[in-house]
Amino acid sequence: MLIKTILTGNGDYSACLRQRRWAALALLAMGLVGFLCWFFLVPDSHLSEHARGFYLGAASGITAGSLLLLIRTQYLITHPQAQRKTKIKETDERELHITRSAAQIAGGLTVFGVALSLFIVLPLSMEAYYALFGVMVLYCLTFLFSSLWLSKKL
Repeated sequence: MLIKTILTGNGDYSACLRQRRWAALALLAMGLVGFLCWFFLVPDSHLSEHARGFYLGAASGITAGSLLLLIRTQYLITHPQAQRKTKIKETDERELHITRSAAQIAGGLTVFGVALSLFIVLPLSMEAYYALFGVMVLYCLTFLFSSLWLSKKL
């Protein structure tokens, strides 16, 4: 859903599908890097079982999701009838409004959740505090720069 929101192809649905294919390939590469890390780095490390499982689980999930996205996107690129049907559904005003509203709600809840977590984590772990604070700063900077970029573009 997030990829559909971000990659729009500037209104050209064929370009949008090509962007999604590239995104799927990038995600597939990320998943494969996760597998390489799990295979070469994790066995000789002193990581906990939870961290070892994270590498395998995250790599598996990212790889599976990217393969599904790649197959679906390639199917839409090569089948014009399915592409037309999907384009109508994805460009429907109601669907667009639902997607944008969901993204706004998710972003807002993420910011408030991280802010709340900062109060809880600070006395427990400075590393976790810095990581959460970094996420909060990254979100705010992304919002600022995307707002500036969109105000100039639109």
